[in-house]
Amino acid sequence: MFDQETGHAVHARIAGDIDDLPPPPWRLIGEGLWGEVHDLGDGTVLKLIRRHAGLGTGTSKLAREAAALKLAGGLAIGGLRIPNYRGHGHWDNPFAFGGSYNGPPLAGWIRMERMEGRARAETTFYGRMAEEGSRFGEELGAAIAAFHRETGACVPEAAKLGDSLMRSLEEALSRISSAEQRRRLDILRARWGASGGAPVFVHGDLNLSNVLGGPGGLAFVDFAEAGIGAPETDLRHFENTGPLRDAIFRGYAAVAGRMPDLERYRMAVAVDAAVSLAIGGDSGHPREGLRRRQWLEEALRQAGID
Repeated sequence: MFDQETGHAVHARIAGDIDDLPPPPWRLIGEGLWGEVHDLGDGTVLKLIRRHAGLGTGTSKLAREAAALKLAGGLAIGGLRIPNYRGHGHWDNPFAFGGSYNGPPLAGWIRMERMEGRARAETTFYGRMAEEGSRFGEELGAAIAAFHRETGACVPEAAKLGDSLMRSLEEALSRISSAEQRRRLDILRARWGASGGAPVFVHGDLNLSNVLGGPGGLAFVDFAEAGIGAPETDLRHFENTGPLRDAIFRGYAAVAGRMPDLERYRMAVAVDAAVSLAIGGDSGHPREGLRRRQWLEEALRQAGID
């Protein structure tokens, strides 16, 4: 979003708008669809959230992440850490940074503890690294189950954020026009509501990019899709990771005392496929659009929705 020449000027404007920030420049350490993360050099990071990017709005994602970190921030469960919340704010005027700023409009910012570690790419667990992938998967699955268990007291307050999976489905439906796909996704929504099970506090978007691993264990970051729901919500992004997914299931079962419910898991994966289609559509090579549509078709079939 910032080039090196103009970035420092923008940082200076932001520092003048937010109290108690260390003086810029700050180091860019991450960038995703919805914004950037800057290391402030004092053990905290500043995340800048764009107003528009994928599905939903940056304003709602900022509010959810702030609420989630207020509830669970600072949690330490064995080798799992959740960053401490340090503050957040909204910008009513997204173009308030002067003529030096030429990036997308910003919804606001959130400041939190800087977590040590790095995200692992799926490809690092292939071939000779398969055994390490198995260990990592079991560690991650155990951490997910422990997170669900230890945040049980947060569920009543987190319920205000809504069912994370159904929110994703509603956002996907806003961009899916096929009558047949919408019919089947409506069936999925009804079945999910009737699938039972006590809701847990869910991260909502657990994938390898949002899990940092280091010598001290794991950290979960990016709680913009947090809410409540069935535990399988937090497993759905790992469907296509092969043996890594199986290792995650084993680790989850070891702590939770049960394997994930495969019926709910298959429904959650189908929502993931719908979101992929809604965001990507027919963009890229023609085969990419076809692949997204076929994945949704297969995911719905495996969920028993014809």
